[in-house]
Amino acid sequence: MSPLVILGILWLALLVSGFTDSTECQIYNNLDVCMEGTKLHSVSFVDVRAVQTIDDIELHLENLGITEISNNAFADVRNASSLYLKENKISKISINFCQFMDQLTYLDLCNNTISEIEDGSFSRLISLETLLLDYNSLTTFHHHTWKGLSHLHELYLTNNSIVLKKNMFKGLRHLETLALDANGITKIPVGTLNGLPNLDLLYLSRNLLSSVNAEVFRNLGEVNELDLGRNRISTIPDGVFRHLRNLESLWLNGNHLTTLQAGAFDGLENLSSLFLNGNDFRSVELTTFERMKNVTIEPGFRVSGSIVRKFNTFQGRFKCTNCDYQEPYDCEKIND
Repeated sequence: MSPLVILGILWLALLVSGFTDSTECQIYNNLDVCMEGTKLHSVSFVDVRAVQTIDDIELHLENLGITEISNNAFADVRNASSLYLKENKISKISINFCQFMDQLTYLDLCNNTISEIEDGSFSRLISLETLLLDYNSLTTFHHHTWKGLSHLHELYLTNNSIVLKKNMFKGLRHLETLALDANGITKIPVGTLNGLPNLDLLYLSRNLLSSVNAEVFRNLGEVNELDLGRNRISTIPDGVFRHLRNLESLWLNGNHLTTLQAGAFDGLENLSSLFLNGNDFRSVELTTFERMKNVTIEPGFRVSGSIVRKFNTFQGRFKCTNCDYQEPYDCEKIND
């Protein structure tokens, strides 16, 4: 075979593989990682035989300065179950993202600069159970963002700038955990949480909520934990949590609550943990807690120097203050 023919064959092989003169490869976390500048070109296993005996294959591609991912980047690692792409510089998730990875169950995209996810970007990830998008620049989601994620159980979206809207998470019918902490959220429109019948853990702490509407929680009867801590909530309307019949833990710490009326926690007979630290209670009806037979209240209430155990014995309104976040509130009866 002539040298010219050999060169032609090599050139064709290079063309098919997609490699160019600017493609640079390195060994990283037992992976052969090839980049074109800041674009991830391809990933393959250094030792293919070694991974054939591993059930849960993890791909660690953190902190590589990745800004883009080629369509075929993961073609040679399609049997991976976990993919870690955190601490890169990805700004957009495109339609063909991870198109070969139908066995992927865990995807970590935290600490990037993602501001847009194209419709159907995750549609090939039919086995995905956990998706982490914390610490990005997301503000909204398109109508078909969650297409293909019918088996997703956990969605983490903390520390973005998400503006909630009706039906935002519809289609995630098996979702159990939704974390929306620290998004600057000022309002939860009624219908935002439609289509989440199996939601168990809902986290909304460190936002800018000033009020809550009972209808937001309609059809969320399976929620076990609700974190509304460190918001700006000033009042709890009577029965606002009545749809959360299975709620066991509720965080309202670090808000601007000044009053608690007798019906504030109606419907929460199964509540076991209630966190009220860091509020400024000027008027509390202690009888609001009497129906919750097994609840532990943090930090608790004191009347005349003694911790209140039986709330039904304290009728009327009380002013409750404390000097330390962890110390029980000291309460004095308000003489009407």
